[in-house]
Amino acid sequence: MEVIDILELIKRNKKVRVIIIKGKGRAFCSGDDMKSMGPEGIRFKPLEDGSKLPHHKVIRTIYEMKKPIIALLHGYCLGAGFELALACDFRLAADNLSIGDHRVTRAQCVMSGASWLLPRLIGLARAKDMILTGKKLNAQEAFKIGLVNSVFPLSFFEEKSKEFIDKLTNLPTKCLGYNKAMLNYSQYNELFPSLTHEFKLYCKNIASFDFWEGMESFRKKREPKFTGK
Repeated sequence: MEVIDILELIKRNKKVRVIIIKGKGRAFCSGDDMKSMGPEGIRFKPLEDGSKLPHHKVIRTIYEMKKPIIALLHGYCLGAGFELALACDFRLAADNLSIGDHRVTRAQCVMSGASWLLPRLIGLARAKDMILTGKKLNAQEAFKIGLVNSVFPLSFFEEKSKEFIDKLTNLPTKCLGYNKAMLNYSQYNELFPSLTHEFKLYCKNIASFDFWEGMESFRKKREPKFTGK
């Protein structure tokens, strides 16, 4: 699967500071290809890493990536595309967004992380409301419940998104990656193990160039110049 190959290349490329996932054309993703999902079209072949579907490896790779990942959402964001967006660290929305998981209206279950990711983003009650009814939200509704981080007019979406991306790109990438790992770890561990995990990654971060650049810039009262190393 090409998406997996690209993500693996990006993961190893130290020059990449931020990852952007966006759709081409009128939508981020309109969802699964229903026409290929008849009795003869569905094939489940586990991957070598134990993933039941290629989708699962994509979601896991995004979730575990030690770099911030931003989903730029416009038009439709449905089905498998919805689950892909949920796995990202940030979701920026154009004001023409329609987001949700409509598959239940065709007797299809979620299958790539929505049952785990969505309740952690918006709470169990709201997640049930969306997943069990097939409800789609507009951009402002999604922003109101914390499903997306920001909403921009479609005509300014590229410009405003770039401002956010540039800001994130100039931050210390390794530190962001460690913080992301800490937050993910805390979702399924108790406080004490999370404290231990935090300290372990904190010590790793001390070895980074950006950590010492942050300390030095503070002492000299200047803006830091992070390199992502």
